[in-house]
Amino acid sequence: MLTNPVGFIVSTFFLLPGIAIAIPVHELGHAAVARFFGDRTPVDRGWFRVDDPAKYFTLYGLAMMIFWRVGWGQRIPVNESRLTGVGQKVVYELGGPLANLIVAVLFGLAFRRLGFIFDLGSLVQPEPLSYLAAAVYGIFFANLSVMAFNLLPVPGFDTWRILEVLFRRRNPKFFYSVSSQLLQIQQMLLLGLFLTQLIPSVGGSLLGLAMSPFYSPVATLILGGCVGYQGLSPCLR
Repeated sequence: MLTNPVGFIVSTFFLLPGIAIAIPVHELGHAAVARFFGDRTPVDRGWFRVDDPAKYFTLYGLAMMIFWRVGWGQRIPVNESRLTGVGQKVVYELGGPLANLIVAVLFGLAFRRLGFIFDLGSLVQPEPLSYLAAAVYGIFFANLSVMAFNLLPVPGFDTWRILEVLFRRRNPKFFYSVSSQLLQIQQMLLLGLFLTQLIPSVGGSLLGLAMSPFYSPVATLILGGCVGYQGLSPCLR
């Protein structure tokens, strides 16, 4: 971003359709599982209507997607008392990543069908196919990135919530204390990424390394190889 501002702006433009799809898909994935288990709260409150797409986004989560290619959305409210047992709660938490994975598979296969190789750093080819390929890849990447990022064991993310489901009864004070400070944790995460971004060789590498166990194998299976996006390369070396 700091070393190639033009490439950052252009690549961000082609990532916007991916952001517009990946964040709502993730949150609706959670809501769909809750509805499957009998909770009508997301339906009754209008979360399955697309009349106001902005409701799925948060300021910090959107800023993360734009500047660091990872992020989160507005958690859709559900009645967790409808989720009976540890199994249903774990499946509910996995609903978001699974929804992103399904979309990533679909658009990854579509990208392979286009059979077009382009440079994400420049995108200077005038052919319309190059722009279409860039947008399709952006949707693929955004969904896989959101999936991998939300599987990190960070407070507020899906894997952390699974850990909370499994261990909350053993240490309720600890998990309550963490949940009461989620906003501060998100702010510190943004600040930490901003500071590491000042050292280009470190910032993106650390984040990509953390995400690579989730991102890299799936990307390789879908595309036949792992490629990141301008500013983030979550691929195993």
